[in-house]
Amino acid sequence: RTCSHAETCVTMRACSIGLSLAYACCLAIVTLIGFSAITTGIVLLIEGDHYGDTAEDLNPRADFSKLPESCIIEDVIHAYREEEDGYGYHCYDDYSYIFSYQGCQYRSRQNEALRYDGLCRESQPRIPLFVVGEEVPCWQPNVRPVAAQYNCGNDMCYKIFDPQNEVAIAEDTGDAMEAAGISSLVCGILCCCCCSPAVWCAGKKREHA
Repeated sequence: RTCSHAETCVTMRACSIGLSLAYACCLAIVTLIGFSAITTGIVLLIEGDHYGDTAEDLNPRADFSKLPESCIIEDVIHAYREEEDGYGYHCYDDYSYIFSYQGCQYRSRQNEALRYDGLCRESQPRIPLFVVGEEVPCWQPNVRPVAAQYNCGNDMCYKIFDPQNEVAIAEDTGDAMEAAGISSLVCGILCCCCCSPAVWCAGKKREHA
């Protein structure tokens, strides 16, 4: 290649260097995203497997016992949130409950439920599981410390949700974490094995163009 003017040669050289740097930056970013996704996937797989396996080993009938008296619902705390997953918005209701037992008040864990596949303003809140003044059965732990899978809402871990159901929820959470880990791992591998070489080849072709 020959240039008729020195200024034109300098300009073309500067553009070539700039494009090379741009491709190098793109390659670094894509590779970093890929490795980050792989790392996240591995962590989720390990954590999800441990969380689910631990839940399977729990014995809620032995770990908790039903309190001799009922608990009374004193207040219902409601919040809502919207999440977007690439296909649309989803509206969730989050409820937690203030309940009393023998004159002391406690707060339950948060209970979330899908309200509507869309924006929250397009729907009405779900009906809460409990209402103020309602008497409900409750449980106390027989062991300390209490496993995280039981999802205590207060320091005493008094519960108005059946511990047996908490274990099932924890197992589902472990499975969801593993599924998310597999997806992240696959995306990361594809990013490193396919996208990064594609960006590198595109840069090489541009250099020789």
